[in-house]
Amino acid sequence: MPAAHAQDCALSFGRGWPPATGNHGAAVEQLFNGDAQPTLSLVWLPASGKESGIALIPGAEGAAWTLRASRADTRVHSWNGSSARGGVQFRTEQTPDRDEARVPAPLAQRIATLWRQALRQAAPESVAAPVQERGLVSFVVDGERFSGAAPECGPARQLLKQAGLLIEASNERESKQEKRWRQLDAALDELQQSLAGLALSGG
Repeated sequence: MPAAHAQDCALSFGRGWPPATGNHGAAVEQLFNGDAQPTLSLVWLPASGKESGIALIPGAEGAAWTLRASRADTRVHSWNGSSARGGVQFRTEQTPDRDEARVPAPLAQRIATLWRQALRQAAPESVAAPVQERGLVSFVVDGERFSGAAPECGPARQLLKQAGLLIEASNERESKQEKRWRQLDAALDELQQSLAGLALSGG
C-alpha cells in the first residue's frame, strides 16, 4: 500500500550539495552546460570513473526544447599527487562527448513539472543533502537542487528510469524518437499516479 511503502522508503537524499561535493559538481555542470541555462539537469558524480549528465534546455516560446546528454572524455575530478602537498584538480580543459535531440515543448515541460514534484517529495525543504562516499546524483529543476545517493524506492526512483529513456533518445533518429516520447509520456503517467497515491496516503 502507498502509506506502508512511503514509511519503508528511506532515501539518502536532500536539498543542495552534500558536504565537500559542490566544487566537483559545479565544475562538471559548467563543462557540460557552458552558458546554457537548463530548466532541468541531472549529473552523475561517481566515486570513480567518468561523470555524465543530461539537461533540458528550453527553446524560444513554444519551440522544442533541447535535450543534451553529456559524458566527460576523462574524469573531471582527479587527485594531483605530483606536488609536495598534492590536492584535488578538476580537468575542465576537455571536450565532453555530447548528443542532442529536440524534445516537444509540452513533453519537456511535463517532465520538469513532475520531476520537481517527485524530488520535493523525496527531499523536503528542511532536509539537507547528506554526506555521500560512494558517488551521488544531483538534480536541478528551476534552480532547486536535490542531491544524494541514487533513489532506490519511491517515486524518485522512476526519474532515473526516465533519464535512461532520455539518454537513449538523445542519439536516435527522429523516427525512433517518436516512440521514445510515447514511452516517456506513459512513464510520466505512472509517476503522476505514484505521486497522487502518496498525496492521498499522506506520504
